[in-house]
This record gives sequence, structure tokens and C-alpha cells, in this order.
Amino acid sequence: MNKKLIATVLSTTVLCSALVNASATDVIEQNGIVYAPDHSVFFVDVNDGYSWALQSIDYLANAGIINGKEHCVYNADADLTRAEFITMLSRAYNMTNYANDDNFADVEKDKYYASAVSAAKNLGIVSGDENGNFNPEASLTRQDAMVILKNTLEKTGINFNKEALKTYKDSSDIASYATNAVSALTNSKVVYGIDGNLMPKETISRAEVAVLLYRSLMLEKNGLGEPMYIEKADVINLCVGDEFYPNVKITNYKDGQTFAGLYNCSKLYGQGEEFYAVLNENASMNDKISWENNILSVNGETMTVAEDMTSICIDPYSLLSNEPISTGDEYSKATVSVQDGVVTAIYYSK
Repeated sequence: MNKKLIATVLSTTVLCSALVNASATDVIEQNGIVYAPDHSVFFVDVNDGYSWALQSIDYLANAGIINGKEHCVYNADADLTRAEFITMLSRAYNMTNYANDDNFADVEKDKYYASAVSAAKNLGIVSGDENGNFNPEASLTRQDAMVILKNTLEKTGINFNKEALKTYKDSSDIASYATNAVSALTNSKVVYGIDGNLMPKETISRAEVAVLLYRSLMLEKNGLGEPMYIEKADVINLCVGDEFYPNVKITNYKDGQTFAGLYNCSKLYGQGEEFYAVLNENASMNDKISWENNILSVNGETMTVAEDMTSICIDPYSLLSNEPISTGDEYSKATVSVQDGVVTAIYYSK
């Protein structure tokens, strides 16, 4: 579902999305087990409380657009700085080539964000304050995030209609310089209000920015040719062993269905840059695994192990080893993914 944002008619500098999935035409998994995350597979602190941001965060982490802190922590509730946001945008939209020695007075050239800020300045995406400063370490406000993001999206060739700003309880709090950006992104459903409020001057969190950026990357034209984010409940992230597949369309999706945990998968396959899957019932974790003297026994039956087999702990989602592990005190539950009579992955739970 990843869309390349490429302008077709623009005489000015144009950016395009850095997100291009490798072309996939083969069957990836058939009659095996896959995992639909109900918590982040990249960050230990993005758990059940972030269901609204989970797909966005893991999608962007997989693409290398966002990074965590130490010990696989994302700090989802923490404020995002202006420099961090520009760095994310630079990664998402290939801004690096537009950087040079021209920068804001308060951006030191040896800072990790110096190149990204320089590129954004040269592209006209950001401007300084009355003193020529960018204030890179300052927390980013919601309205400033919208202004910077709209400027970036316009550089990709997206044209927003001049629609009136929707009415919010706190519309009067929106700065005049941000009105057009707020209107564009709310009408395109990149931004939603919270209980009828936009809170434009409040700081924006790292989780909220991930959702904002994900929706922007997923913009597509509606029936009227307008850029629009369309939420799709049948599109989810999936894991197969230690491989991550973003934005997989579930072809047998039923209205109101949600996905979390291990599933029997009839087929996971790719077409061009898109991924599709047929998911059936949840997979039970009641297999008993014995691995002794390089012999795998599953529920008392000897099984053949694939050369690239992986052992996975599902919470937190992590690779245990490239060989089986016997179930016991530490990992008491397991389920085996078998293709053509060969064990390709074993999923464990404590």
C-alpha cells in the first residue's frame, strides 16, 4: 500500500518518497503461521496502550524513518523536537542532496540534524525566527508540525484545495500563519481533532508525529482528485519469523474484523510493491518441542528442520536463535510453522 509521491507537473524542486518496497512477485508464506502484532516488534515500550499508533510506528521504524532510544525504547509520549521532525522528513522524502553549508545561525554543523535542517531551509520548507534561528532543540508544536509537513508535501507535487478550515472548539487558538496548513491537513484527514479540539499550540508527541507522517505517506486521490488519507482496516503489518512485511492487505477481510496474534495463513504473497495475505483462524500455542542431538520432535513426532528456520519469542517479539529450543520452564508454549512437511519457524511464549 506504499505510494510513491512523485510530482508530474512542477517546474520547482520536487521531492519523492524514500519508501519503496522491494518488488515481490513470489509466494512468501503458504499454509504457515504468521504474526499480526498487537504490540511493537521494534520498541518494547509501544504496547497495548498505543494501538492507535502501532501500525504507523512499526511501519516507519521498518523503513528507517524513525529510530528509538537506548534499549529498544521509542519514548512514545515524549515531546518531539523540531530537529527530530526535520530529520524524519529528510529520511522519508530524500532531502539529503539539498543540504549544503547554508544553515541557520543556531544549527551547529556537527549536529546529527544539521544536514537535514540545511536541506529543509534550502527547499523553503522551514524558515527562521526574527533572529535567524531555527530553535532545533525546542519542542515541536502541533500547528508548526502541520505547517512544516504541508510545505514538505507540496514539494512532492501534492496540491491541497483551498478549503475553509473546519470549525473546532479552539479554532481561535490557531496562529494566522498556520491556518492554511491546518485546513489542508484536517480536510485531507491527515489530522483529526481530539474531542472537537485541535490544541494547535500544544507540543506533539513522538507517537502522534509517527501517525501524522504515516498518514501523509499514505495519501491518495479520492474520487474528486483531492489528496486524502483513507483508513483501511484490512491493511495491517505482518511478521513471518524474523521478517517484517508492512501494509499487507488481507484479502479475506470481514467488516469489523481486527487482527492480533498468531494466525494460520493460507497465503502471503507480493505483487509489485504490494503485499497480500489470506488469514484464517488464530493459531493455538500448544505444541511441545524437543530439540536434542539435532533432532526436532513436535508433540512426539520427529520433524525435518529447514536450513533457515528461526525460533521466535512473540512477547517481546525477538529472534531467539536459528535452531529450535525445547519448551520448558522459560518458554512453555509454542506453535510450529510447517511448509511442505518442513519446519520453517517456531513461535514461543513464556
